[in-house]
Amino acid sequence: MIRNFMVIGTGGLLMYSRQYGDKKVDQDLISGFLTALASFSSEVKGGKIESLVMQDIRFIYSVGEGDMLFVFCCDKDDLEEEVQGRIEKVKNEFHRMFADQIKNWNGNVTIFRPFDEIIDEMIALPLKIVIVGEPGVGKSTLFDFFPGEGILSLDENDNEIFKKSVSVEGIQNVKQMDLFKFTLEPLVNEIRLHVDLLKSADIVILVVSSGVSNVSRTRKFVDKLKANVRKGRLVVLANMQDMKDVALEPEMIEKNLVLKTYGFSSIDSEAKGKFFALIGQMLSNIFSSQVSETETPAAEPPQ
Repeated sequence: MIRNFMVIGTGGLLMYSRQYGDKKVDQDLISGFLTALASFSSEVKGGKIESLVMQDIRFIYSVGEGDMLFVFCCDKDDLEEEVQGRIEKVKNEFHRMFADQIKNWNGNVTIFRPFDEIIDEMIALPLKIVIVGEPGVGKSTLFDFFPGEGILSLDENDNEIFKKSVSVEGIQNVKQMDLFKFTLEPLVNEIRLHVDLLKSADIVILVVSSGVSNVSRTRKFVDKLKANVRKGRLVVLANMQDMKDVALEPEMIEKNLVLKTYGFSSIDSEAKGKFFALIGQMLSNIFSSQVSETETPAAEPPQ
């Protein structure tokens, strides 16, 4: 997800910024650093760098008129082309709206606040949710909670991929949710075909039936999934908790798979609403855990 958008003027002065979510970025410090880095890179390599990574944040930027920098701060594993596809549109619109103000700018950043509504509409990235599990665990039921028709496609080995796009309201910076449904074993066996999707997914929901044999079989694939999903984004949905005699408790499944696990029953009369609430809880847990991290950022080489 996009965390911040910044417009940086000559000399590294921050002209405009818009923050999304709770992750804080020292914008004045970063703006000066990026300006210096861009200038240095131009002298050495003859061109402007387009992105760099610091810890789990990717800074993607484009140079506009008058050497202004337009910077997106997003999750490291977000697909870069998705962000790049928006940055040129945003840059052109900012120049169009504020051409006169930019020429005569005296340091007053409030004159650019009307851009808030524009940027909110222009940069919204789809929320990506991947639902994966063995046959018969309830993936299709979860998928069908969302309105609209699913689109079936095949990967290069003819494994099925189901996708559904739905409109979203009430989540900041999110206007659309893209859902993907996979069968577990074919996905893991051909994981190289789906690495970009898995690494850019906001949540990967591993669905189990809560039965002993299903959890045992699923466990064999967990490590490979973990290696290809962002930290904390892979969670377990322990379905069929209504089958009290045979269903393992969520706490036991969590201990077995070493993944955050949520209990669920898809036949519950209020299952649809509860599933939507769980997605909100999953997102909240993911982003709150990111905010609490206090590791010192380590820069990766610019790309």
